[in-house]
Amino acid sequence: MTSLLMAVALAMLAAARIPASRRKGSDTVFFAAVFASLSAVLIYPPIYIPLDGLLGGTNVVKLVLQSLMVLGLWFLRTAIIDAVSPETSSSQRTSLHRIPLFLALAAQTVTFILSAPTRTTTQWSDDYGAELMPALFSLTVDWYVAWVCAEIAYTCLRFIPRMSGTFRRSFTLVGTGCGIGAITMFVMGVEALSLATTVIPTFNLRDTATYKLLELTSIALVGIGLTLTSIIGRRDRLRIARWEVDTLKQIRPIHDRALGCVGKNRALRADETAPAQDRLHRMVVEIWDAELAAGSSSVLTAEERDYILSVERRLDLEHSH
Repeated sequence: MTSLLMAVALAMLAAARIPASRRKGSDTVFFAAVFASLSAVLIYPPIYIPLDGLLGGTNVVKLVLQSLMVLGLWFLRTAIIDAVSPETSSSQRTSLHRIPLFLALAAQTVTFILSAPTRTTTQWSDDYGAELMPALFSLTVDWYVAWVCAEIAYTCLRFIPRMSGTFRRSFTLVGTGCGIGAITMFVMGVEALSLATTVIPTFNLRDTATYKLLELTSIALVGIGLTLTSIIGRRDRLRIARWEVDTLKQIRPIHDRALGCVGKNRALRADETAPAQDRLHRMVVEIWDAELAAGSSSVLTAEERDYILSVERRLDLEHSH
């Protein structure tokens, strides 16, 4: 049931990111949520057991779902680091930055093959955890998850002081959730080692209510934080669109009168199908050009000049974001 709750929560996050995905053509948070929700669905016993039986009954589904989890977390890591740390954006990265992802996928595949599981089980640690290779298989994913969560939490911690308002609260939730996830999954890795070696005293946190609570809390905090950023972004885009429409209505009479004073032939070729921001920028340029052409006989009043300057500053600010 816990896995289904996680799947539903992650599916809701994916749904919330569909508009962003359509607008940009691609959205890493959307892909992260899709991969993670598929992983959560596959781990549900009524789905896992019959599906694995169809694939030979050797827990191949376990490898698939953990690979989906690894990929989902990588997309999440990329999205959050791009959002809060512009100097390390994906456009500046090379394939070398994906080495941790490739290593994690390769390591878990190799340890899974060497584990040679012979029967389907949804209790991997109970049935195979006492053997070294199955323990290393669990350890690989647990510590990969811990590393990704720790990096996200650290990145949020570094850049949250520069944020304000709801964005600050949103990424505080994301950072807190990832911090909880990092600690929890590191302990899970230690637990995997404790079951297969005598170096660490054996303990079992994975099957306790505490672990399930920590897992759900981590996912809930990250999901809420990311959903809030999506809602904020949509609200800001609507606010900007309203401002652009209102400003076009106010600036057009000034623009037409200014060009009427110096001649319409100074106007650039208009494209009424262009985005409102582009049309505003064109009008501002044409107004200043008309003002310069008029020489000492200004075509603008002092109030109009101040208004055009404020529009220009606002356009520059929106463009920089």
